[in-house]
Amino acid sequence: MFKLKQVIFYILLNSNQKRSRKDLSKLVYYSDTVFFQRHSATITGQRYIHMEDSPMAFEFPACIAEMKEEGLLEVQLEIVPGGFPGFGIQIGKKDYDFELSKEERRIIRKVLRAFAGGVVDESRHYPNLYETYVITPVLSEIKITNQTVNTKIHFHKKKSLLSLSGKIFRVLYEE
Repeated sequence: MFKLKQVIFYILLNSNQKRSRKDLSKLVYYSDTVFFQRHSATITGQRYIHMEDSPMAFEFPACIAEMKEEGLLEVQLEIVPGGFPGFGIQIGKKDYDFELSKEERRIIRKVLRAFAGGVVDESRHYPNLYETYVITPVLSEIKITNQTVNTKIHFHKKKSLLSLSGKIFRVLYEE
């Protein structure tokens, strides 16, 4: 749960707004799965469940409660006009030591840039990751594996020279 705390705190620290539980949970999920696409491992090491409105790390509620008790987070009731009441989560105290690597922080910032105004239009930004959790039945575990999360495969391009009819052509090919 230590890395989950780190990711939640880093997301809130780099957000210019309060985040709802749903948005925060989705941001953690996307940070983990985008990291997984590149490194075949998640940042937090968490397993995820498909809740009725979002993917959620199994230990997410306990982590939020623990961080609130430690004073790292503030949770406030918010009533959105024309919407349902919810809770806004924001940073409490800002002195927290991070053990996130440079690459982990870079991936989280990338996800935050994609959803700067809130987690909307997920199928536009991360369609394969959105599909992975949407097709999972509600209250079932979302499998984050090489088979379920489409990883980006990078082909190594090699240069070769091809001689046809006395003319030399440079050819790129993939292995």
